[in-house]
Amino acid sequence: MKKLLIASYNMNLGGIEKACIELLKNFDYTNYEVTLLLQEKKGVLLNQIPKDVKIKEYRISKSKNVIFRKIANRFKLWFYILKNYHYYDMAICYATYDIPSSILTRYIANRSVLWVHSNYVQAYQDEKQIRSFFDKRKISKFHDIVFVSKEARSDLIPYYPSIVNCSRVINNFVNFSEIEQLSKTSIPIEKLKTTLLFVGRLEETSKGLSRLLTVMKDFQNEQKKIDLWIVGDGPSRTVYESFIKSEKIKNVVFMGMQKNPYPYMKQADLFVLPSNYEGFPVVCLEALSLKLKIVTTIDVSTDDFHLSDYVWICERTSASLKQTIEIALKERPKKKFDGFKLNDMTKHKISELLGEKDEI
Repeated sequence: MKKLLIASYNMNLGGIEKACIELLKNFDYTNYEVTLLLQEKKGVLLNQIPKDVKIKEYRISKSKNVIFRKIANRFKLWFYILKNYHYYDMAICYATYDIPSSILTRYIANRSVLWVHSNYVQAYQDEKQIRSFFDKRKISKFHDIVFVSKEARSDLIPYYPSIVNCSRVINNFVNFSEIEQLSKTSIPIEKLKTTLLFVGRLEETSKGLSRLLTVMKDFQNEQKKIDLWIVGDGPSRTVYESFIKSEKIKNVVFMGMQKNPYPYMKQADLFVLPSNYEGFPVVCLEALSLKLKIVTTIDVSTDDFHLSDYVWICERTSASLKQTIEIALKERPKKKFDGFKLNDMTKHKISELLGEKDEI
């Protein structure tokens, strides 16, 4: 039985954490002994972890005394490494941002993997910041690097050409059966017009929701009967609300954070993702599984999955977004989406990563 460790931060409700849960659900526990190492053993998703997974906690010191904190964490780090040196067959640093996880996973297993969930080139744009982020995590020291989108991999390779042969793209798993079931829940709003939907964190730097609000203002000025539902919350919400108030936009409704956004997807006519950058927007696959049309500024195609076959991809401008929304509302996607086939492809790729001929 192979020993596999996955290191992350906690199990709060977030994209990385949800992806981690779905990954854990897809292992054959008769062949794998899987350990989940968390810095904080907490979060609403803890109870969704399969019972066969061993959960361990690696809690670091957060003392306000900087010297004590550094010494304490350094001693704990090396003690843990010495105790578990090459104990695991493979260790995965699943939370890209977490430095302790990136250190531990390189020493406690025969093979180490760095999982990259976002496009950090687009996020930082400045070369110094990009190199600082990945140098601190010693990206060149990992045996394998997994990207959740083709764009994120191709953008980073010019900065680290040495990873070209040890990196690959693997999409996240999505529980499509569960989404279909959850989408049947009733919601406290009735769709009266053509309805656009945005689901995500309200944070302008990455999500670029302001360009969609500009489009909604144009639709209102043109007297088009189109509404926008916004599901989610975040630091930019007050900025968006102020913009809507000052521009007197009446066709935008904030729904707030919803643990179950799928009934809104079931009701809407078009899902819009106007982001500046993403890792792998699982929300797009969730929407596709509910037969919801999608317009997005993000192309997360892989060599064997072409997103443009199923959605409308546009440039990151309000003009392009508006034009593409109008087209998508009238047309049909080129192909019918099969989420289960995509999950099978993902399972095959993870089996290859683990060095298996058969499925995990």
